[in-house]
Amino acid sequence: MLPKSRVLIAEDEPLTALDIAATGRETGGEVLGPAASLSEAFELLTEDRIDGAILDCNLLDGEITPVAEALLDRDIPVVLHTGSEMPLKLRGHCKEPSLFRKPTDSFVLARRLAQCILEEQNRHCVTMPPPQVGDQR
Repeated sequence: MLPKSRVLIAEDEPLTALDIAATGRETGGEVLGPAASLSEAFELLTEDRIDGAILDCNLLDGEITPVAEALLDRDIPVVLHTGSEMPLKLRGHCKEPSLFRKPTDSFVLARRLAQCILEEQNRHCVTMPPPQVGDQR
């Protein structure tokens, strides 16, 4: 599902974080984190490449909005997993993330993130026009 994708996970509930991270690895992803706080999540944002993220809306030290916005501004797909509502600043965002209520199976989260990553990759693909008659490519 997530082959060779680098996935940031931010979740402050230890068992949930471990479950999501294990699923990310089982589905072929490289897991960054899990981060339990905003400061840990921001440290992981300095990674060279992040393909997608599964984020809890509320971490130990605050709401995930600044991390989610930083990812979305870099065209990195985000899936939110929360027991609360979507943060106000993310509602209606031009790249509004998918939202799943806790508890949601970690494979459902991984599958949705994989779909979002694929959609983002396809959006950036440049297609070549079909060859013209007599074209020697």
